[in-house]
Amino acid sequence: MNTPIISQINKITDCTHDLPYSDIPSLIKQMSDTDGFMRMQAREALCCIGTPAIPELIKILSNANPQLRWEVIRVLECIQDPAAIPILVEQLKDDHAGVRWAASNALIGLQRAALPVILNALVSDFDSIGLRQSAHHILHVLKDDGKLRHAEVKVYEALQGVEPTAAVPWAAEKALESLRRNKR
Repeated sequence: MNTPIISQINKITDCTHDLPYSDIPSLIKQMSDTDGFMRMQAREALCCIGTPAIPELIKILSNANPQLRWEVIRVLECIQDPAAIPILVEQLKDDHAGVRWAASNALIGLQRAALPVILNALVSDFDSIGLRQSAHHILHVLKDDGKLRHAEVKVYEALQGVEPTAAVPWAAEKALESLRRNKR
């Protein structure tokens, strides 16, 4: 069944085709389709729409099933707008590993811009195992890419330690202080 929005999506080979913003809810709904190709096309179309799609995408995250949350996060990863960082960090605490992994990858794409929100989450929600595991993954990749400063490497090391619930909040707070000093 080809609906009008799907007909438009089928024509997309790059982001040169303009899709009306009114199609955003239809595209989000299409990301729940059982056909993986249809979901992928909807994701690509939402990526082309870009930043204007973010409010609708964020709204759907709170009550979507894990598959749709994963799809939405993949679109947010593609758009790479720093405005999505807080909601992506929140997804690091999700019950589903696939959702956490997708959010981690999206945050890795945003690189250093994501660090303050991740560090704040580690200070306030240090007891979340999913958050700690995801933050470890993110910091590991950024460290390997040479993107972390000394204080941030200490957070990574604390996440690897024997007692992360004791060491991580302290290390994250120190890294936040370092970020604040470097901004001045």
